[in-house]
Amino acid sequence: MTEPGDATTADAEPLAVLRGAVGALPSADAPDETFDPAEHAARFEAVHDAMVAVLADVDRT
Repeated sequence: MTEPGDATTADAEPLAVLRGAVGALPSADAPDETFDPAEHAARFEAVHDAMVAVLADVDRT
């Protein structure tokens, strides 16, 4: 599921990881005809995890 150029390494900035995760979400303007609930759940879970990392990073500052 990782797209080329995504910041998904542990040392990447949390905001960059969040941007990559949000960018991987399906577009509402172009609905996917082959809806795979597991794939969508994994994408939204990645966004959730990235948001938690961003908030943890903000909390440390």
